[in-house]
Amino acid sequence: MIEIRRLFPRKWEPSDPLVAYNNADGQVVIAAAMGRGNNSYYDRYGYQGSKEIVCIDCKEAGREVPVQLVEAKTRCKHFRHQAGEAPDGLRRHGETAEHLHGKRFIMDWARDQHHILPWSVEDEVWIPGVRLRSDVRATATSGRHLAFEVQRKPMDSKEWDRRHGGYQTAGIRDVWLWSPDVPDLVLDLPLTSVVLDMEYESLGVLVAMYSGSYRHPTAERYLMTPTHYASAPLSEWMLSDEGSLVPPPGLAEFIGHKPEPARLAQLTAHREALARRTSRQQATPVERRTEELRQYRSRTSYSQVLGASASAARLDPEREAQREAEAIERIMGRKR
Repeated sequence: MIEIRRLFPRKWEPSDPLVAYNNADGQVVIAAAMGRGNNSYYDRYGYQGSKEIVCIDCKEAGREVPVQLVEAKTRCKHFRHQAGEAPDGLRRHGETAEHLHGKRFIMDWARDQHHILPWSVEDEVWIPGVRLRSDVRATATSGRHLAFEVQRKPMDSKEWDRRHGGYQTAGIRDVWLWSPDVPDLVLDLPLTSVVLDMEYESLGVLVAMYSGSYRHPTAERYLMTPTHYASAPLSEWMLSDEGSLVPPPGLAEFIGHKPEPARLAQLTAHREALARRTSRQQATPVERRTEELRQYRSRTSYSQVLGASASAARLDPEREAQREAEAIERIMGRKR
């Protein structure tokens, strides 16, 4: 059964991570399983030991930042950066209970897929050479590697290009599973960027309203910001032998039939236009005025401003200024 549900972006706030990475043995460690004393695992590798337990997000960004285990009375165990050690502007969300649940949900579903090798499904897999960590990794019967990203935090275009582009470089098919409450989620191909709704255990295609009906934005001539998603139970979705998502038949009308190259060209043009618009908005008043002055000075004559032929004779600037003053005097009846 296909249902249309509204996206509900929330205010994003960072949270402390529930998992970390141990450089000593290459294992992802969970805070809830950590303990102290009696030469425990944390005593040997944690902040008071060799400091090999580091923040996963920092490591993915190219920084080795040790984290400390925190046992708070009013909160579950978690890891935290020491004061002054968290990089400025590291806008990450950390591993949350919802994220962990989402990964397990996808892993169970992937293992049941006919075209997926069950033993290949695992979580928190590092991709060599491209500095990426997949939430869930799997291999199709064709040999194609897949990466599933359960995304519960916003992502800017630069980070998207790095991570999505990294998977493409590595020859890995990536699927991004956004929570419906993530603000400014990334729009991409209909079956690359989808919505994972844990409350209804469903997967959905992003849509917007076009002439009275909901459609994926890349199915139309112009892109609109998605406001809803057309969803179906995850149990009705499948994976092909090439690792592509295969939606239930009822979602075809929302996806449309536009060829993939045309959709990609449309997305590229949209992102480039958005980048130019953002760049102009970020410019200071002085920078904007300087650019306007530069453009004005690049006009060599009034004939160019009025669209005259580029081959017309170039007029002398002083003579032009004199003629302009004479024209104003005749019109206004006074000197300029």
